Amino acid sequence: MKLDKNQIDQLKKLISYKGYPQVDVQYEILDHVACKVEVLMEENPQLSLPDAFRKVHASFGVFGFAELEESYVKMISKRMTGYYWEELRNLFTSLRIIFPISILAILFQTSSWFQNSKSWILMLIGFVLVSFLVIAIRYWSKHKRYKHYASYMASNNVYAVINFGIITCSQSWNFVYRNNSTPDGIFPLIFKGVILLCLCMLFVSIFILPRVLERSMADTEALIQVYGE
Repeated sequence: MKLDKNQIDQLKKLISYKGYPQVDVQYEILDHVACKVEVLMEENPQLSLPDAFRKVHASFGVFGFAELEESYVKMISKRMTGYYWEELRNLFTSLRIIFPISILAILFQTSSWFQNSKSWILMLIGFVLVSFLVIAIRYWSKHKRYKHYASYMASNNVYAVINFGIITCSQSWNFVYRNNSTPDGIFPLIFKGVILLCLCMLFVSIFILPRVLERSMADTEALIQVYGE
């Protein structure tokens, strides 16, 4: 037998009740469940859809559909990581690299006006902080539309980077710029070097993260069109 739309919708609700609220995860599980449910109901026409679903769920073992969800989420995370490295490669192999280089050059040049060798760090901190805030505000407004899809929620790693960037900026200000009394020694120098390296990586990420988010949202939008949600 072939399940009709109402039965498919009922299966989606049953999957959701099992703790899988994301629409695309539901469909990923549904692909593996629907055929088995159809077979059981063909073999026993008296079997109700919920009972057939429970039997199929039990056949997946003690963890139920957790392995299917984990496999799907890993696939998405791997894709997101690929997007990041692909955009990073594109940045360094295209004329777009002119923008970060030009901004850094302007910051270095401007620091000479203040006659302070560390002023460029302060301006870099400010630029990174403001840029991340703009990115967060710009894309957070679209969160409601896509939050029910695991393909979009995987991009929360981008927001984690933004949060890390804000924390790093505050620590950079306190340790690198304000703390002139930091004792000499190898460890303070290493710590300063690590902070500056993180700042540079975050600076480069400003030109990458929006494109990664756009690609993630495009993937999710494509799923919305397919699933008709």
